Amino acid sequence: MEKSAMNVLVLGAGPAGLSAAWNLVQDGHNVTVLEKADVWGGQSLTFEDGGYRFDIGPHNIHSKYRNVLDFLSENLKDDWSERNLRAEIYFRGKRVEYPLVGTQVLKFLPFGTSFLCALSFASRRLMSIFLKQFKDDGTYQTWVVNRFGMRFYDIFFGPYTQKTWGIPPSELSDIICKKRIAVRSLIELIKSVFFKQEFYHPENPRLVRQCYPRLGVGLISDFFADGILKDGGKILTGVNIKNLTLKESRVVGVSYEKEGRICEVNLDSKDDGAWEVLSTIPLNELILSMRGVPPQEVRAAATAMDFTSEVLLYLKIDGESIFEVPLLYFSEMEFPFNRVYDVRMFSADMVPKGKNALCLELTCREGDSTWLMPDDHVFENCIAPLEKHGLLDRRRVEGYIVRRLRHAYPLFRVGIQKKLKAIYDYLYTIKNLESFGRQGLFAYVNVDDVIWMGFEVAKNLSYQKRMRLHIEELMYSYINY
Repeated sequence: MEKSAMNVLVLGAGPAGLSAAWNLVQDGHNVTVLEKADVWGGQSLTFEDGGYRFDIGPHNIHSKYRNVLDFLSENLKDDWSERNLRAEIYFRGKRVEYPLVGTQVLKFLPFGTSFLCALSFASRRLMSIFLKQFKDDGTYQTWVVNRFGMRFYDIFFGPYTQKTWGIPPSELSDIICKKRIAVRSLIELIKSVFFKQEFYHPENPRLVRQCYPRLGVGLISDFFADGILKDGGKILTGVNIKNLTLKESRVVGVSYEKEGRICEVNLDSKDDGAWEVLSTIPLNELILSMRGVPPQEVRAAATAMDFTSEVLLYLKIDGESIFEVPLLYFSEMEFPFNRVYDVRMFSADMVPKGKNALCLELTCREGDSTWLMPDDHVFENCIAPLEKHGLLDRRRVEGYIVRRLRHAYPLFRVGIQKKLKAIYDYLYTIKNLESFGRQGLFAYVNVDDVIWMGFEVAKNLSYQKRMRLHIEELMYSYINY
């Protein structure tokens, strides 16, 4: 017997929401996607300016999900290619390959400093084993110090982390270390120095399969969006979700604002059949849009959640060669930006012949001095240290663009796991609502991760009455590798 079509409302048109919607439309379901921005893609979009194509930050597509990479390769065809995208750190006037390995470490620090780092590591390691007060306590700072020693932490990890996240590392959860630090301890670092031995980590570009779309990451979002529209789905942009109405553990209504007009979507109509709601909007905004319904502890948990923001400075450069590395990180506070990506080294088809472009990422908080800084001040603050260090002559810059990103990264403060669990457990009681994706899980995940989630959630809808996918299963999929 043929299954009846479901009615599905998807909140958010980033790659998570689009991939889920695409799958559901392929299966013959009625799908409408609501997106706050004027264009689809979320953070995985590509925009054009004067013959240049720019992503919203760098997107090196690398994945533990081979099926995701194979799917993208099969569907994007000639617009999909594998790349060798390396990364380096600029530190104390030197450029060092990252993750740190082999003799590169000897360039990174003088021998005397390296020796003191080793002593610091040994003493801290002993204390963390035998003294309770020095054991891991769930903070970024303690996790790193217990594995690298205080001296190496003070030299590198501490300042860079403070700069990147905008809060002291003692206030950050150790989730970030486990997800993003490719070398897990000084012992691994020593093995890499003397034995050239590396350990697998999904963030080590030397050990994973790396891919990139020829004309930018926006091709991925466009593929899903074009398929949705072609096969009868709908995507409404410029939509601001205002309120979710719940009744008897179901979402029965969604109100949104578009072009100054409030619109209501009735999800409880007997004529239309049951509706499913898939949300990829920021998790805290989803909870707070449920007026007066969630328990107080759940609303408090959502209120306590916050995100870092970013100011992105794009530089149009005369000439093709700049840093000759796709990603260059800057750990020292003298540089207001955290990292720079070379657009041509990601794909030469993104820039005009004989030209290049850079994207500089500045971490901030929405409404702070960096966020509110005029564009010309952003440019001047960034170009000045690059010139001072002989890295880039401003006379090569033929133009610049500034973009601002409100929800850049979920800010994993200490204790965030407990807050997330309270929210996850509550959402699990709402029978026709699934929240997933980077914003919807409040998770530090990549494009490939959220595409995988979209497929899993779409597949889950057809049998969730028998066995429902729990939101924590999606969360743990990116922590446990």
